[in-house]
Amino acid sequence: MTVSDALGAFTPAVRDWFESAFAGPTPVQVEAWAAIDSGDNALVIAPTGSGKTLAAFMHAIDGLYRERDAAQAGGAGRAPDGDDGRARGKRAGKALSAAGPDAAGARLRDASAPPTRVLYVSPLKALGADVQRNLRAPLQGIAARRSRRGDPEARIDVGMRTGDTPGGERARLLRRPPQILITTPESLFLMLTSRARETLQGVRTVIVDEVHAVAGTKRGAHLAVSLERLDALLPRPAQRVGLSATVRPVDGVAAFLGGASPVTVVNPPSSRRLDLRVAVPVEDMTLIPVPQAAAADGRDGDPPSAGRRPPGGPGSDGGRGAPDGPDRSPAAGQTTAAGSIWPHVEASILDRILAHRSTIVFVNSRGLAERLTARLNGLYSARFGDPDDPAGDGPAAGPGTPAAQAYDSWSGGTQGRASDPARRIARAHHGSVSKERRASTERDLKSGALRCVVATSSLELGIDMGLVDEVIQVGVPPSAASGLQRVGRAGHAVGGIPSGVVYPRTRRDLLDAAVVVDRMRAGLIEALQMPDNPLDVLAQQTVAAVAMEPLETEAWYRLVRRSRPFRRLPRSAFDATLDMLAGRYPSTDFAELRPRIVWDRQKGTLIARPGAQRLAVTSGGTIPDRGAYSVILPEGEEAAGARRVGELDEEMVYESRVGDVVALGATTWRILEITDDRVVVSPAPGRSARLPFWRGDGAGRPAELGAAIGGFLADLDAAVADGDPDGRFAERLAASGLDGNAVSNLLALALQQRQATGALPTDRRLVVERVRDEAGDWRIILHSPHGRRVHEPWALIVAERIRRRWKVDPSVVAGDDGIVARVPDADGRVPGADAFEFDPADVRRLVGDAVSGSALFASRFRECAARALLLPKRNPGRRSPLWQQRLRAGQLLQVAGEHPGFPVLVETARECLHDVYDVEALTALMERIRDGRVRFAEATTAVPSPFAADLLFGYVAEFLYESDAP
Repeated sequence: MTVSDALGAFTPAVRDWFESAFAGPTPVQVEAWAAIDSGDNALVIAPTGSGKTLAAFMHAIDGLYRERDAAQAGGAGRAPDGDDGRARGKRAGKALSAAGPDAAGARLRDASAPPTRVLYVSPLKALGADVQRNLRAPLQGIAARRSRRGDPEARIDVGMRTGDTPGGERARLLRRPPQILITTPESLFLMLTSRARETLQGVRTVIVDEVHAVAGTKRGAHLAVSLERLDALLPRPAQRVGLSATVRPVDGVAAFLGGASPVTVVNPPSSRRLDLRVAVPVEDMTLIPVPQAAAADGRDGDPPSAGRRPPGGPGSDGGRGAPDGPDRSPAAGQTTAAGSIWPHVEASILDRILAHRSTIVFVNSRGLAERLTARLNGLYSARFGDPDDPAGDGPAAGPGTPAAQAYDSWSGGTQGRASDPARRIARAHHGSVSKERRASTERDLKSGALRCVVATSSLELGIDMGLVDEVIQVGVPPSAASGLQRVGRAGHAVGGIPSGVVYPRTRRDLLDAAVVVDRMRAGLIEALQMPDNPLDVLAQQTVAAVAMEPLETEAWYRLVRRSRPFRRLPRSAFDATLDMLAGRYPSTDFAELRPRIVWDRQKGTLIARPGAQRLAVTSGGTIPDRGAYSVILPEGEEAAGARRVGELDEEMVYESRVGDVVALGATTWRILEITDDRVVVSPAPGRSARLPFWRGDGAGRPAELGAAIGGFLADLDAAVADGDPDGRFAERLAASGLDGNAVSNLLALALQQRQATGALPTDRRLVVERVRDEAGDWRIILHSPHGRRVHEPWALIVAERIRRRWKVDPSVVAGDDGIVARVPDADGRVPGADAFEFDPADVRRLVGDAVSGSALFASRFRECAARALLLPKRNPGRRSPLWQQRLRAGQLLQVAGEHPGFPVLVETARECLHDVYDVEALTALMERIRDGRVRFAEATTAVPSPFAADLLFGYVAEFLYESDAP
């Protein structure tokens, strides 16, 4: 389709508005319009800022005007052009129901109001609100041109329904549905499970934005079934349009979007350049100068005193179990000065912020977002202390300035407190800050009132942040796909060049950053792994669908299998789930196992029991409850804004007392009251405050990225082995965006590691290092690049092997870069590579046996049972303490354990082995070891090697707070 053909297909007013607003359509817009106009589902893949969202909406809006014009001309009931169901299956909704369609919609909706035709589904409420704002310009502009042309008046309303929509607004949306409705996956589910579903019976187009963000999760599986339930309500299936900037595998995500219907993929080649750099602000990361004032105070990088939590470590948002924090202590086994790199990184970041109009700094945990925000504001306040001084004038900041001296400098951490500076240049933005304060931060950055936002993945998706000049990433992006999403926040315009700088925290970080940035430049993103047949989601959707009307069992089975996540759902698993919901399992020991539906096998029907609909709407959804406390202002003090401030982790609250001052969202708050489910606070400007921490899950390095790091290490090993005489490898690193300090530090790290262990771990060689600790016990360290999802299940079976074969009880911890086992000296017999090699045929069984009695299994069982509606919320709208949830889940697990085929047990095992762990990748690695394609190298060292340092720090942090594990 040519440009003129593409624009010529639109009504005159729509075409005139577009030509007045833009120089011309982008290639992706031209291709998207052609695909959508064909009537097929369409998956549109293009970089951020290429106009794909406008392309989807513009076609839908044009269809709305065509329909309204036809109706006013006497053609009511005729479908708009392009909506004739071509190339789409005709699946009538009434075939699903055993009782016929529900006609209550005519009574709910104002008969004169046009129906909802366009449904936009966003994974983020903030993104939906952003799209709602951005639709005003085209709708108003098109309306003005129609008026000038003398076209009939045809107002198009845009509405939004999310969990934050007030009851009065929801009632209005029921009476007068907007033609365009913006919602989230969870709110779509609630609408389909309530009277509101009748307002959706006229939907013709469904736009799923940022489809990659949900496709690989149970939230996506839940949405896929909701979309099939929606189609069952319609005279013919709605056309689905998916949007994404980064997606792989394309065919798999297209199948997720379209279900059983065909999907046209729009993925034009992109010539967009990326300006990516890796910066290290010191010459030698092992010889960092100590700020003079910090050294004088004794804050010289020593480990924290007893009772203080070490920043970072496993269990932060990048790992399970312990609170998150900024970073780790100086590496053991390396020649280090007492100083920390953090003051230098912070000063460099502040300089970059001041050199630009707007900057987003991405970090990998909420705790680090709060800490770094406090540090930047402290440095900025110290540099320009007088609030009346113009920003940009004043003495240069550096690691030795008073602002830097105000903080504990060991590894850049703080003593758990932050001052409230007079001047602020940055605000924190993450999921534990209230939506109102996040929205205010977004507006201020976009308008220029705020220079910097320090964010987690909360700003990773396509929210319009205006013309952001630069993105800074502290630490390594979780993946190349995540890195591309983040750096895409800069240059967010057609033709814009995204600019990003990565600051590694350690030398090991530097190695990973070199690989991730190189893959980002090449567009090599990791493949999504989509959950197959999540039975907890099936149970929840079954209760919800049956609650609305009796269903034919066979029809429901066919509908579920049309969605991609359930396309291979065995009939036996489907029947077992219905058995569970129908009360096959005895409920005398656990009341929540009572039946929710009636399954009449003779008639082949499913009927809801009383309370099913309320259960589904009050306990539905897939996002697990992690027990956070809401932080709110006292009643009556919210006149200037919303009452909710954000949320704090349960453990943080348990360690707090009334009168404490805490920081949240770069603002300080005094605790007035702590109740069973909330923390009441009041502003405490100018007060020193405790910095918060959160416990969270991190996905760990994907095995695919681990293989790429292994390949890079092989090249690095070869370059270091011959001394890189012609400097080609150093030139390769520089061409990849590493600055001079980064190149020299990386080559020095590789040389020191090779000198210590004789070889680097690669994709074809794993290194087993043995070293004694201070107590004389052995630390057995496996150096491997394959990532935590491979290493954690491997560590489980290694621990069991050491117990059986060496008759000792080891302590084993896994991380992205390998495994550490502490083994008591067993009569001189020391485990080596023989502790790590297993028969591939045994791996799945061994891991399954090991994980079944673990804390991970108990935790995931609790979450799966809640999704399956077996742990309903006692008081909807109020927080249920985690200890209560764990107690109830433990009781259910005890009952379920007597029935090996219990669907939630089966699903928990699947989730642990496939979603949390990557047992397939571990098995494939064992096959390569068996076949000799991967070999072991072994070394015994007097002190831990440089690579061992980070792994050993993770070991200490893991067991320091072992009692905190659920």
